[in-house]
Amino acid sequence: MQARAAGIDNPSPMIGPARLIRAAFEASDMAALAQEILARSPDGVIDAGAAMDLATILLLMHRTDEALQLQTDILQGQRLFSLRSNPDQARVRVLILVTAGDLMANTPIDFLLNDDDFSLTYLFLCPGEDMPRDLPEHDVLITGIAYSSGAEPLLEAVAAAAEGWSRPIVNHPRAVLKTSRHGIADALRGAEGILAPAVALLDRAALSASASRLPEGLDYPVLVRPLDTHAGNDLQKVDRAEDLTRYLDHATAERFYVTQFCDYRGPDGLFRKLRVVLIDGVPFLCHLAIRDHWMIHYLNAGMLEDAEKRTAEATAMATFDAAFAQRHRAAFAEIHRRIGLDYLILDCAESTDGRLLIFEADTGMVVHDMDPVDLFPYKLPQMRRVFSAFQQAVRGRAQTRPA
Repeated sequence: MQARAAGIDNPSPMIGPARLIRAAFEASDMAALAQEILARSPDGVIDAGAAMDLATILLLMHRTDEALQLQTDILQGQRLFSLRSNPDQARVRVLILVTAGDLMANTPIDFLLNDDDFSLTYLFLCPGEDMPRDLPEHDVLITGIAYSSGAEPLLEAVAAAAEGWSRPIVNHPRAVLKTSRHGIADALRGAEGILAPAVALLDRAALSASASRLPEGLDYPVLVRPLDTHAGNDLQKVDRAEDLTRYLDHATAERFYVTQFCDYRGPDGLFRKLRVVLIDGVPFLCHLAIRDHWMIHYLNAGMLEDAEKRTAEATAMATFDAAFAQRHRAAFAEIHRRIGLDYLILDCAESTDGRLLIFEADTGMVVHDMDPVDLFPYKLPQMRRVFSAFQQAVRGRAQTRPA
């Protein structure tokens, strides 16, 4: 398969990540969709945008190595992409800076700006290359590159180049750089009303040597996970030095995060984790997961199967502004002040002493409206509030941009 470049100044249209993620979430036949895209070009040469869609489909099919190689091949000839659904009547031209990688590499902006007011253009940037001085025409620029250790040099380069760009920027790359696990812990250390557990980043040798005596600020039990992993992959709670040694015997990574474990179970013995998005510092609840185990993700919490849990989530959404958000109003304001991001996603809870417990904060987590309406009738209105708030924030910046 070959990809046909459209030229660096001529965006190549693509379906885009959000629509493909939605298709996979709805159990569409992704292999058949890939064949349908390939069939549009019987000569075997497809447009770069269609090839990028194929790379996204490969990621959704967990064929990651093939997907990343395809992205690399595409970006040798084409860097600028647009959505096929870009409306002609759009009033706000949004340029999104992204990079190659998996589905966590970039903020899924097309979920948030799925509105005819916005046309979305993606400019792919690659590590080690000079940053462009002249950007494609736009009204608002969004840093879509999410933090990872591999993306750190790229974000630093973009932050330096951004000093010479004149249009408004949503999520300045300098602030995105604060969203590593250790960066969040450092930024929020000592903040009143916030519990940001201590974090140490250690290589394998240092972690092995620390088993009997953990770094300052840490004490068993701790959570150990490889660097740049999410969704609980290879995450383990370690209660004793010998357990840490056994963990390292089976782990293959070379660098690890060690985080102080905080028991956050409620009086009923259940754990509750909230996903909250801050838009210009204003908190919105995106979901609440409830489980009898400390490692909670929405998909492992049994929310689909348990009507009582869904009722609790619906109540949390209905009362969030007056209850949870009000209790932690000062904490959310301080997070916004210290991190400085216009759009930030928090995975959080309430600690047993009533503080806002922060598990993770970044810009790459998916905020979506894909849950089935028959089971989650309360979610669609809530997510529309989130999308509307973000859209209004982008519109506001477009209206205030320099001439």
